[in-house]
Amino acid sequence: MYTTRLVYVHLTVRHLESAVTFYTRFLDLQLAERFGPTALLVSSENQAHYELALTEGEPAGSVRLGFELASEADFEAARAFVRLEEVPWKLEDRGIAYVLSLHDPDGNTVELFLDRRRRGGRAFWRGESEPV
Repeated sequence: MYTTRLVYVHLTVRHLESAVTFYTRFLDLQLAERFGPTALLVSSENQAHYELALTEGEPAGSVRLGFELASEADFEAARAFVRLEEVPWKLEDRGIAYVLSLHDPDGNTVELFLDRRRRGGRAFWRGESEPV
C-alpha cells in the first residue's frame, strides 16, 4: 500500500468574488493565485501552493469543509467574529470537538472545529452531537 494525504479541495461556486470574500474573511485564507474563473487559496500555516480551489460555474451539490482552530482562544475569537458579523451559525459538542458551523454563499457547510481529544474530550466521535 502507499501513503496519501489530502492536499486540496476544488469547489465550483456560483459567484467567484462572493466565495473568495467569504473564505478570505471568515477563514483567513490567502489568495495564492488567480486565473480565468478560478482562484486558489491557502491558509497562512501551510507551505502548499494552495488548499482550496474555487472555480465559477454551476455547483453540482453541496459539500462539507472542516477547518481546525489551534486553541480555545482562536475558537472563541472565531465565534465572536461570526456573531459580530451576524452570520447564521450553529454550535455543537461532538465529544471529540466543539464545532462552529456556518454556510458559504453557495450553501456549503463550513465547520470550524476545536479538537478536544487531548483537552477533556472523548477519544472517538461515534456520530454523537449535542447543541452547546
